[in-house]
Amino acid sequence: MQTKSLPLDIKSVGDDGTFAGYCNVFDVVDSYDEIVRKGAFATSLADWQAKGKMPPVLWQHDHAQPIGIWTKLVEDDKGLYGEAKLLIDDVPKAREAYALIKAGVIDGLSIGYRVSKYAYNDDGTTDLLELKLREVSIVTVPANEPSTISSVKAHNDAKHALAILQKLNQSF
Repeated sequence: MQTKSLPLDIKSVGDDGTFAGYCNVFDVVDSYDEIVRKGAFATSLADWQAKGKMPPVLWQHDHAQPIGIWTKLVEDDKGLYGEAKLLIDDVPKAREAYALIKAGVIDGLSIGYRVSKYAYNDDGTTDLLELKLREVSIVTVPANEPSTISSVKAHNDAKHALAILQKLNQSF
């Protein structure tokens, strides 16, 4: 499975661990010299919809660490837009990820995928024309710079946030 990472851009804070933003932005040459083209996710999204579920939100592409659920994934003119909920009340790693996102430490999203159709370009880049989306992860180091999380809804309990930060501090 291949991966492609994107930065987060937190613009608002709410109260329930949900976030929204672009999992991938079209027509951008990433750090792997690949360019995801509009329509690349259409077949895969239809396949997920037929299954009645969405890909998981993973922590750092670790399949043993699912931390949330995508509630919406759609292609628009800009890219693959998604809305998700971190399971901050039930999954400890989701609480840690949430604290790191809020603090601005983690700033990336990354797609995990298999390439179904591609085309090589004369300039050495590769157009990714059809991808089978496997997962979308929150990651530390992004590859596709303009993809962003546009909002994060925070847990509104200050004691809860302090407990998470204290736990993180003990881990280091």
